[in-house]
Amino acid sequence: MIFFLTDWGNSYYVGVAKGVINSISPDSKIIDISHSIDLFDIEETAHIIERVFKDLPQRSTLLCVVDPGVGSERKALAVEANERFIVAPDNGVLTRILDFYDVKARSIENPKYMYRYPPSKTFHGRDIFAPAAAYIEKGVRIEEFGPEVDTFKKVEIKPPCVSVGKIETYVSYVDSFGNLETIVSMKDFLDAGISGKYILLNGKRAIFTDNYADGKREFILVHVDSSGYFEISSSTGKASEILGLKKRDKITFENFD
Repeated sequence: MIFFLTDWGNSYYVGVAKGVINSISPDSKIIDISHSIDLFDIEETAHIIERVFKDLPQRSTLLCVVDPGVGSERKALAVEANERFIVAPDNGVLTRILDFYDVKARSIENPKYMYRYPPSKTFHGRDIFAPAAAYIEKGVRIEEFGPEVDTFKKVEIKPPCVSVGKIETYVSYVDSFGNLETIVSMKDFLDAGISGKYILLNGKRAIFTDNYADGKREFILVHVDSSGYFEISSSTGKASEILGLKKRDKITFENFD
């Protein structure tokens, strides 16, 4: 299976890339993760890739085309990690994967595995990335694509700042329900010594819950989400709107006295 992630929105580019895949590998099943990444947002893409990657089937391929540097000298990568494959530009979208997994990577340079050669300067998704994913699905080893790559472009993702009774971080992602995702772990809370039924979130009272329903009478809920990080939600609407927070805004967790 090929899992497809882009910032292309409701564009015909998605259909074209899928057509290229199926022209090479007719039996490939293509599953859309999302085509609604904020335009050119490398950090958001890295966040989403980390969240979904471990749940993909072994030997499947994640095809990611969020590529503001299309046509430039940045590399196109075929990567093997955690018994799965990724085809993506070397522009930082793999930052979180590189933090958690050992990888083997090749630069996609072999014209044999491109849809058109020379490839279009503006549509590497069609001419380089989609074909590479299709050929991986057909059993082509990543070593066939080109030379080995062992250094990668990464974007700065600031870890939570943990001190006694306090964690400073930021909103990593806002989902369609208005839930605010972070990269704060339970270990961060334990290291900070933050505990109790209630905490302070940007100076406002919030309640620890196990799920969305337990805190239905509370204004702001804080709980561990399905990826193992703390999420902020609300039982009365969208937490993002109630708190006036958007992606990359600062968040402070503190003990509630």
